[in-house]
Amino acid sequence: MLIEVPIAFRIAHEEDLPALEWMGLFTRQREIIAATFEAQRQGEALMLLALANGFPVGQAWLDFDRQGSLDCPRIWAIRIFPPFQGAGLGTRLMAEVEAVAAARGAWAVELGVEWDNEGARRFYRRLGYEPVGAEREEVRYTFKGCPMAMEVDQQILRKDLQTEG
Repeated sequence: MLIEVPIAFRIAHEEDLPALEWMGLFTRQREIIAATFEAQRQGEALMLLALANGFPVGQAWLDFDRQGSLDCPRIWAIRIFPPFQGAGLGTRLMAEVEAVAAARGAWAVELGVEWDNEGARRFYRRLGYEPVGAEREEVRYTFKGCPMAMEVDQQILRKDLQTEG
């Protein structure tokens, strides 16, 4: 049985931050969530949410400060809450975040996808993203007082947002 739930899109508010941890799925990233929200306050980032009955069931973050390879913003932390996966919400969320980037003057956007995430790479290729390179990134955060770090090898994909006409 499919239950239809209205989805609203908006920019994250400070009171949304605890819910972005998704009941423990992203608690380890609490520091990253807070830092990205602060970057949003400074105009360097944007945290776009997809809300179902006020709960963030999707999120995509747009980083204007961490420019891509050709001075275009980077989309990251693209997430769909597991019960909502496979229902087209990811496609809608990507269209929304691309529209926000275009409205801020971006001619293209980039994102990174881990090499072993073939499903996500297929998804982005279907949306018009093309491979443009590779990157190794070290992600650092603190969890329960312990400094953590992990290296992420990813393929970089780019989509041109300019339309003909």
